[in-house]
Amino acid sequence: MKITKKIINKIEGEATLKIHKKNHFIEFVEIEFWQYRGIEKYLQNRHFMDALVINPRVCGICGHSHLLATAKAIENAFGIKPTEKARILRDITTGLEIIQNHIKWFYVTLFPTQIKDQSYILKALNLSSYVSKIIALIAGQFPHNSYIIPGGVTCDLTNLDILKVETMLKKLKDEIFNIMDQEGNSEDLEKFFENLPKNIGKSLNRFLVLGDNLYFSKNGSVKKIKEKKTTSLYSNVLYEDKFYEVGPLARNINNPLIKKVYDSYSDSIYTRIFARIYEMNLIMNFLLKEIKNLDVCEPSYIKPTVKNSQGLSVVEAPRGSLVHKVEIENEKIKSYEIIVPTQFNLSNGTKENPSAAQAALIGEKEEYLDSIFKCFDVCAVCVSH
Repeated sequence: MKITKKIINKIEGEATLKIHKKNHFIEFVEIEFWQYRGIEKYLQNRHFMDALVINPRVCGICGHSHLLATAKAIENAFGIKPTEKARILRDITTGLEIIQNHIKWFYVTLFPTQIKDQSYILKALNLSSYVSKIIALIAGQFPHNSYIIPGGVTCDLTNLDILKVETMLKKLKDEIFNIMDQEGNSEDLEKFFENLPKNIGKSLNRFLVLGDNLYFSKNGSVKKIKEKKTTSLYSNVLYEDKFYEVGPLARNINNPLIKKVYDSYSDSIYTRIFARIYEMNLIMNFLLKEIKNLDVCEPSYIKPTVKNSQGLSVVEAPRGSLVHKVEIENEKIKSYEIIVPTQFNLSNGTKENPSAAQAALIGEKEEYLDSIFKCFDVCAVCVSH
């Protein structure tokens, strides 16, 4: 057995992989994240509203999801429910952030592991910029906007604003169809797999969805999650003492088209990538239906009654289930806990009990390591919160 050390970058930060291999095949991989920022500690004894500004800075890609999770955790602590208008506006911006993430991940993070044509990166950046313009019409600045607050949202769109957003969403839908159409056809996806087997990277075949925003349906309870310390600077996350995979494949596995691909390739790299790209179509269809239900006459904000309590929220973020827990006392944060999707997928288990990413790498050729590892859409900066 030979052990080599590899630094993986272009994953919103960096990770260290200790690769146990025999000949050119991977026997096991230890996953380490060495960064630490201490945001949860930094939040202690601050006013609960400060979390709305601090938490989105956990990540530069999914900051909107952290903002939504923060607001919902505080709302659940205070026992308030925003209006349908606020919920729909939150869904639109959160859905757009997921789409934007998937575009960047596919072309900027994953594509270069197999394709050296840099024009795809420009394609991603142009499309990503267009998504930001739609988000800005509702949420203002992007990234790290602050328009979601406990009780609703700060914006109050007119009918003309809504029409403009809807028009731009329709144009975005056409652009996404050029990446993958409704039938699942994608020239770019097939190009990516020209020299890469589609059936590699099979994992645990265990899927978990804990959030229910957008059209997603949860299949588990956050109460069954446990964190366990590792030798690295982050915690493993288990559900009923087992490792599970979270993310687009987990939350869309019952979609007929994705299920068809899954039946052919199981939970391989191809199925995982296909599900993440096709999810963009599913989200776009949902958002175009939702925007028609927007009632401008509804209140955008309901002032909450502040009280001492605990709140928990789960949001389906771009990479999977995102958990926020807060305890508030005398308007100050007594404790705050964040569990991010990458903790689920990239926990550092053992060879006998591997996490989803570890299981996907065992038995594969070392030359496939980058593509398999990055197909989980890893976010090292979220882990290093």
